[in-house]
Amino acid sequence: MKKRSKAVSPISSFQDSQKKNQSLNKLIVAAKRVRVTTVEQAQGTCLTMSLELCMLAEEYGIPVELVMWPVKGDPAFCDHWAVRINPLQVIDLTRIQVDGRLSSNVVFDIADYPANYKAHRTYNIGPLLKEYSFFKSTYTAKLPPVMIKNIRNLMLKQDISNVNHFRNFPGVTSALLSYLRFRLFFYLSELEERLLRRRDALKSR
Repeated sequence: MKKRSKAVSPISSFQDSQKKNQSLNKLIVAAKRVRVTTVEQAQGTCLTMSLELCMLAEEYGIPVELVMWPVKGDPAFCDHWAVRINPLQVIDLTRIQVDGRLSSNVVFDIADYPANYKAHRTYNIGPLLKEYSFFKSTYTAKLPPVMIKNIRNLMLKQDISNVNHFRNFPGVTSALLSYLRFRLFFYLSELEERLLRRRDALKSR
């Protein structure tokens, strides 16, 4: 004999819905307090700021995903991150990076992102936050560049896993190209930093 599933009380469902809405409102208010207000501040911060917001969402009990857009035709950025709160919307703390305009909102429709923000991909935050938390607890000063590299490696694993699951083989090409672009940007930025350190060392002699 099959067990009867317990009926969910309409009052209980309403209360759960209200709690979720209250938690989401708290998250949005917190996001508005820390959002970036200049393009300069946004440079190199969209991933770490999105991860911080994911951590806060976890604390509030809100299920979210990390969203990444490969950015085409922009010499300053190879990708952009935000936090997906439902299938159609994200909280974007560095939205000013996208169009250079300061907005009073932090919630944006995914469909409204520009055409050069190619098809976005979503990521399970569990393994990403674990890696991020490890580096945060280990390094009290500036987080090392290797952290970004490790997180992108974890993202690539998810991309390949998703491609295999859905048999979307063109997707693996897109994911690999995006990853290779990131590694090129990563290598060039590290090279620039080394050269600047070398220049400063020579000046101090």
